[in-house]
Amino acid sequence: MWDKFKRALGYFWASPVTVVGLIYTGTFNLFRWYKWHGLEGDALVWTASEGAPGWLKRAWSGWGGHAIGNVVVLTKTPLAGDSTLTHEQKHVNQCMRLGIFQPIFYGLSLLFIKIGCTDSDPYYDNPFEIDARRHTGELIDVVGAMKPKK
Repeated sequence: MWDKFKRALGYFWASPVTVVGLIYTGTFNLFRWYKWHGLEGDALVWTASEGAPGWLKRAWSGWGGHAIGNVVVLTKTPLAGDSTLTHEQKHVNQCMRLGIFQPIFYGLSLLFIKIGCTDSDPYYDNPFEIDARRHTGELIDVVGAMKPKK
C-alpha cells in the first residue's frame, strides 16, 4: 500500500516535467519522427524513427537516449536488458523523487562543473549521470583522481 502511494506521489511530483516531455514527443510524433514504444517500468518510452530529419539525428548523435520526466526517447528500439533504457529509467526515478527541481539541479550541476572544475567534463562528471551509470553497473571513472603530483 505504501509503495503504491509513493509511486503515485512520484508520478504527480514529476508531472510538470512529464507534460513537457509529452508535448515534445507528441509534436515529433505528429511528424512521424518519433514512435511510441510502450511503457517500461515508470517510463513512457518512445523511439526515434528512421524518417527523422538529419538535424534531429545529429542533435542526438552519440546519445543513446534522453529522459524528460517520465518520458524517455531512445535512438533505437530497446532490447531486453538494454543498458541505455536502464540508464534513462534511473533519470525517470530521479525526476519522480525531485520533481520540477530535477532538471534545475541537473542544469546547475552542469554549470557548476563547467565553471568550477575546469579539468572535468560537465556531462560525464554530473552527479545525476554518475548515479545513472552506477545504476546500470558501469565503472565510474573519477576524472583527475589519479593525477600525478607536480
